[in-house]
Amino acid sequence: MDFFEYLKIGITIILAILGWIIAHYFTSKRDVSNKKREIILNYLIEAYLILTNDLTERGEIDLKKAEKIEKIMSQVQLLGSKEQVNLVKKLAVSIGKNEINEYDSLINSLRDDLRMELELEKIEGNVQWARFNIEVTKQRAED
Repeated sequence: MDFFEYLKIGITIILAILGWIIAHYFTSKRDVSNKKREIILNYLIEAYLILTNDLTERGEIDLKKAEKIEKIMSQVQLLGSKEQVNLVKKLAVSIGKNEINEYDSLINSLRDDLRMELELEKIEGNVQWARFNIEVTKQRAED
């Protein structure tokens, strides 16, 4: 074998190694990005579900609800969009002033971003709920 044969083999090996390193770099970068996206989605979905299922119920804010609000505010300020962080700041100010708390803007913003990330169709308008009075339902069933 002459020098050029060794050179060809050497270049082939170097190109294979460089290709592996580049592929590994981009795969690692993609994996980190996907994991980050997954973590953010999970936390924001949790915040959305707590807002829509637990905190929008009628009644006074008790210790359990207050803790949930604090948790949501922390999560959104850490992982939410700039708009959501601003909405949480406004919510914090209204809570501090003992004003009526309006969650719809934050709920809608979370819903819109989550649906976009999950590649779902955008939904217009506020979220609607059906809240049942269990005592009344039980009473009617017994009659």
